[in-house]
Amino acid sequence: MNNLFFDLDGTLVNSEKGIMKGLKYMYNNTLGYVPHDDNTLRKFIGPTFSTTFKKFDNIDVNTLEGMKRVKKFREYYDVEGWKELTVIDGVYEMLEELKHEDKEIFVATSKPEVHAKKIIDMLDMKQYVRHVFGASDDDVSRSLKEDVISYGINKTSVNLNSDNLVMVGDRSSDIVGAHKNNLKAIGVTYGFGEYDELSNAKSDWIVNKPLEIAKLALEN
Repeated sequence: MNNLFFDLDGTLVNSEKGIMKGLKYMYNNTLGYVPHDDNTLRKFIGPTFSTTFKKFDNIDVNTLEGMKRVKKFREYYDVEGWKELTVIDGVYEMLEELKHEDKEIFVATSKPEVHAKKIIDMLDMKQYVRHVFGASDDDVSRSLKEDVISYGINKTSVNLNSDNLVMVGDRSSDIVGAHKNNLKAIGVTYGFGEYDELSNAKSDWIVNKPLEIAKLALEN
């Protein structure tokens, strides 16, 4: 594994605080109340709004109501929410070890690319990350993880192919997105997804700590 694509939320950072506050702001300012408990809202972290709105609210993100909700979420998240996160324990050490072994590190996230880049800069991770690839600003035309991965592979000048590139993420969407691009995937259990979710998505490896990712990369 010479090159690694990393998911952001739940894989490099714990972004729960900002996203949860954004979701509650969104519901309170559209419905007047929050229709889901915190356990359900946590399931919104990682997948796209097109997926979660359909699954939990039975609405299409492209409808007037869907677009209204996205707009309200971003009213909060674009100003405050994107900053309300912490780096997951062991991540800096993992990135340092990968860099020391001359591995190329990329970010591939369903978060809008503009926010992902600001987060990487704010956390001083730019010294480790070659490129940041994210969703389009409209959250629609390039939001699925499989599309972000494909976009990243095509955009970078680094020679990436299925023999030397792996996707690392905490949700089934990361694993499915990798496989749809003919890549292997490392699932992580320390994020927002659970072991069964990653196993059912047929993750090629499953690890419990960030440093285990570096160990895998050096052995494979």
